[in-house]
Amino acid sequence: MRPGLLPEAIPDQFEGCVSGRTLILDGDGPAYVVAATVKKLDTAIRRFQQEMLTQLFLTRSESVRVHLTASTSKKAGRYNILAEKPYQGNRESKSKPPLLEPLRQAMRLRENWLPEFDSVQMHFDIEADDAMMQDAYRLKDDAVIWSDDKDLRMTPYPYFEKGTGRVMPGEATGKLWLAYTEAGAGKLLGQGPLFFWAQMLMGDTADNIKGIKKYDGKLCGFSGAYNVLKDVTCVNDAANIVLDGYRAIDQNPLAEGWLLWLLRWPGDNFYNYLKELALTPQNTDFIEDCVRRRWFKDESNECESN
Repeated sequence: MRPGLLPEAIPDQFEGCVSGRTLILDGDGPAYVVAATVKKLDTAIRRFQQEMLTQLFLTRSESVRVHLTASTSKKAGRYNILAEKPYQGNRESKSKPPLLEPLRQAMRLRENWLPEFDSVQMHFDIEADDAMMQDAYRLKDDAVIWSDDKDLRMTPYPYFEKGTGRVMPGEATGKLWLAYTEAGAGKLLGQGPLFFWAQMLMGDTADNIKGIKKYDGKLCGFSGAYNVLKDVTCVNDAANIVLDGYRAIDQNPLAEGWLLWLLRWPGDNFYNYLKELALTPQNTDFIEDCVRRRWFKDESNECESN
């Protein structure tokens, strides 16, 4: 038994699947792991298929939609954003397993799909995370997201929590909690839109996103983000609290938010999301001022808000 889990917390692994449930799965992580541990493509394909079936079993899903990010993907224009740090700039020197791209390309072919595969999609304009979020908003409670990438925690719909081995129901606002390893290393976990606003404070080291430079005069890591937002019960309140912090130091939140926000549907973006919220007049004026600043590499610097 895994340390820290009580017997009653372990799900019945022999329960049947939930009728109509679709697993929305980030295939980039499993593809990387498989490609790094085998030498032949046919073996990699079988291992990848097995990994998909394992996740179907754990999430009690009937079918799976797998999303992959092409090596040449434009990633929803994130590379063109002038944020505090260059997007994924910490990955430039990292080599990738030689089998990674052949495996991802092979899994696009229907001949390598299993009957449980609803689709395997490679994305060239957006990231797999964006496509997964779009699936979540389309399928809502009939699907569950599984990903090693913590960004997907911002979904308001069902999410597979690996720490407990359970599918967590959707969270309209969300919640946050701290987790620690046996060695004492900590991190902030959560679910729902509240986790997105926590990332706006603490950033995302995996993607080289700074987040806010300082909040209330202090650096804001995972514990700082937790302390600021742990008692918030309304998304509008979370947004205004975070934007108050950005406004206090005159840091443009659009750049950081554009990198962190996952697209809910084609044409969606962080600016449109902000316009849906009940922001204070001060924060509304601040956002409109920030839109006019230079935060795109494109010289026209036009905010595509349609």
